[in-house]
Amino acid sequence: MTGQPVKSLLGELRRVAGLTQEELAERTGLTVRGISNIERGRVPRPRRRSVEALALGLGLRGDQVHRFVRHYCPDAARPAYPAGAVVAVPAQLPAASTSFTGRRRELGRLDALAAQRGHGVVVAVLEGMAGVGKTSLALHWAQLHRADFPDGQLFASLRGYGPGAPAEPSEVLHSFLRALGVPAADVPAELDERSALLRSVLATRSVLLLLDNARSAEQVRPLLPGHPGCLVVVTSRSMLHGLTISNDAHRVTVPLLTDVESRSLFGRLAGADRLGTDGADVADVVSACGGLPLALRIVAERLGQERELSALAAAMRSTGDRLDALTTEEESTSLPAVLSWSYRTLPPDVAGAFRLLGLHPGPHWEPAAAAALLGTGVPEARRLLHALVDHHLLERRADGRYEFHDLVRDYARGLAGAGPPGRWCEPVRRLAEHCLARAVAAAELIAPPDPNRRPLLTPVAADGGADTGPEDAATWLATELPTLLAVAEQSAAASAAGGSYARDLSTVLWQALRVHGHYSALRTLHGLALAEARTAGDAVGRQQALVDLATVCARLGHYDEAVEQLTECLTVAGNPAVTGRAYNTLGVVQAQLGRYEPAARHLRRAVALARKTGDGLNEGRSLSNLGFLHERQGELDAALRCYEQCLTIARTHGDRPSEAIALHNLGDVHRALGDHRGAREHLHRSLRVSRAVGHREAEGYALAYLGLVHLHLGDPETGRRYQEAALAIAVETGIRPLETLTNNGLGDSARATGDRPAALAYYLRACDLARRTREPHEEARALDGIAAIHDDAGDRAKGAPYRRHARSLYQAMGVSAHPGDH
Repeated sequence: MTGQPVKSLLGELRRVAGLTQEELAERTGLTVRGISNIERGRVPRPRRRSVEALALGLGLRGDQVHRFVRHYCPDAARPAYPAGAVVAVPAQLPAASTSFTGRRRELGRLDALAAQRGHGVVVAVLEGMAGVGKTSLALHWAQLHRADFPDGQLFASLRGYGPGAPAEPSEVLHSFLRALGVPAADVPAELDERSALLRSVLATRSVLLLLDNARSAEQVRPLLPGHPGCLVVVTSRSMLHGLTISNDAHRVTVPLLTDVESRSLFGRLAGADRLGTDGADVADVVSACGGLPLALRIVAERLGQERELSALAAAMRSTGDRLDALTTEEESTSLPAVLSWSYRTLPPDVAGAFRLLGLHPGPHWEPAAAAALLGTGVPEARRLLHALVDHHLLERRADGRYEFHDLVRDYARGLAGAGPPGRWCEPVRRLAEHCLARAVAAAELIAPPDPNRRPLLTPVAADGGADTGPEDAATWLATELPTLLAVAEQSAAASAAGGSYARDLSTVLWQALRVHGHYSALRTLHGLALAEARTAGDAVGRQQALVDLATVCARLGHYDEAVEQLTECLTVAGNPAVTGRAYNTLGVVQAQLGRYEPAARHLRRAVALARKTGDGLNEGRSLSNLGFLHERQGELDAALRCYEQCLTIARTHGDRPSEAIALHNLGDVHRALGDHRGAREHLHRSLRVSRAVGHREAEGYALAYLGLVHLHLGDPETGRRYQEAALAIAVETGIRPLETLTNNGLGDSARATGDRPAALAYYLRACDLARRTREPHEEARALDGIAAIHDDAGDRAKGAPYRRHARSLYQAMGVSAHPGDH
């Protein structure tokens, strides 16, 4: 070494090491220009720190370092590291959790990244929400693989989120350098110099650095090595986009635990015996924790110390009590405190958005709804939403909507509720009006407005949505339905203070939701509208809600409830058109109950009132129901005339749902008349219309009647397939009369193919459903089927009681036998 000219020593050693000036600069933190000047002799007395960094960057050892430093710094009394000194091998990893559970995918991802460190420094950022187990995952993996890093493992808590100030990178560098054996006197004072020295010390070494709880990329970047062989694992509640962009960091999102993993972790913590003995309570506790490991650990600890599982489960079921159950004396293990650390780091505008979003009553929302709640434009709302996603306080779904974790929502709602009374009235009102406007736009795309529905109590913008057609509108409605119901519930609770959104949403959505078979939601919505109308003293609203609620109850087979609601409705002095609709629905209910005489009286009165009030839609629907009554009584020609009139009125008014119903009713009566070709034509037309408008109920009945047609044509297998499709719709939508009808139809098809056990099972199911909903017509039909099964088996005596019971039901309805030979 000493025989080389001074100016070429660095260049010679660099070439021996196989490094370019750029590569050496990256290892040492020096500039390419500075290295070039030293090589060319333009810097007669380089700084000792720079020379030491170059020595380590070149991979020199012991005496080589000493001679190299003395070569450029002759006055140096001693090297920074005594000759022959061995750099320390730190082992700073904290202990890993013994109850660690799951995370196979994430562990595999870290394995794959670690395998790449021979080609350069690898940085893995484990990012996720507070309490999701990022640190546990990092420590578990690090302890498993510490032998893969023979030159040491460094650990630092960067305190990015916590009760104190975040750690300064300069302090962490000082700690790391000392742990690596650098004497305190030789640790530089400046951040950049400390960072350069760390890169030099780690050059040619294989070290794992675990940087826990980082706040920002700026906090992490000075701590990164510059040489292949090292792996850096960072954990953070932020996404640290800067590290990904400028340092090729790899993001590894740490998700919530699966249900299986959650139960496994809870079992390990609370004792596996609890999983078996208290299954329902365990399921509630685990579900309420929402896959969050910290929450599971807290409730398991509380269970072991002070609370019975049943009491804990009750607290976790209550939205208001969940966070109390997850609060501990120590901040680092108290979920509200841990969440508060994330909240406190937010900029003021983002923190304000977080609080306001806690007021959203639904499970998820689109950016436009957030904009309405926040009182901003959509672009600004997106910016705020993205900021909350970056801090893992909000999640963005695959469909572009946003949602809170349940426990984060509880925290946000708690913050929102901490303000002065009435502070949030205006944001909630903005959101409710937005939801109503969007509902109006969607409903008008699905079904034409009904001129006889009352006008909205809340004026809304003419253009409330961006749906391009009925399918888009139906998709939006199905997705947004939980929020719409929640808005209605809030409004009904505030009806004494002027809330009207439950009544308006009931008015707007009654047909759109019915068309798509959302009967359970309709029942809830109309019930809320009724409660709101009663509190507000709104007679017309009460009348409309009662008839709407009764219509839904009839579809679901709750006929007694429907009769009560309609009886009350007819006592209300309100809109005559609504009174006509009440008589129509009451007539249908009475017909289903086998009370044909009062049914006919109510339906004729409904037709007369509809004509008097000019309610063409109800006139057509009442005629359709009158036709159904005639068909039940075996008066097929009269039924045919009613259905044809209904079809004409529906087409005149553009009432596509009623058109689909009229067509399948015509198909059924043609079948009963023996005109199977005409029946098929009408039923297939009904299918086309019902599917075009998404009318699930009409589609189900068309399929059921097609099954009967094919059965009578001698093709029971095709009939069975149609009936099964109809049954699927009935079960999905909860339409009990359709479910009963299709079970009887499936029994007929099974009997025709000789499958008596299957046929008997279908008839028994139909009989049970009919008795529960009090439909004597379908019950008699099922009893006839059971009797026929016993006849087929050669045991007429066993079938006789069923046949007699069927005859008694027909006689009570005023018909001699099963009309239409179904």
